[in-house]
Amino acid sequence: MRGAPHCRTDHRIREHHVVLWILSELAHLDSADERFDAKMTVLIENVRHHVEEEEKEWFPEVRKAMGRNRLQEVGTQLEAARSTAPRSPLAVPSARK
Repeated sequence: MRGAPHCRTDHRIREHHVVLWILSELAHLDSADERFDAKMTVLIENVRHHVEEEEKEWFPEVRKAMGRNRLQEVGTQLEAARSTAPRSPLAVPSARK
């Protein structure tokens, strides 16, 4: 996806919101529910699409802008934060909006 950085960011935020919305719906469905498989398929397709965009477009831009040392610092910070991070994606504050 090409365009202004803020437009791409808005697009990524919307994609995250869609995934959280589908997860919240799945959380209340029994796997035997006739809607479950369709919602799961949509979830899988959305996540695959989002990951592909990030790996092909966003990650290379971040690597170029930040450089190896800064990325390693961020990785260390993320690893340290792992123990206090929410275990459920629905526990993330943005999921409640």
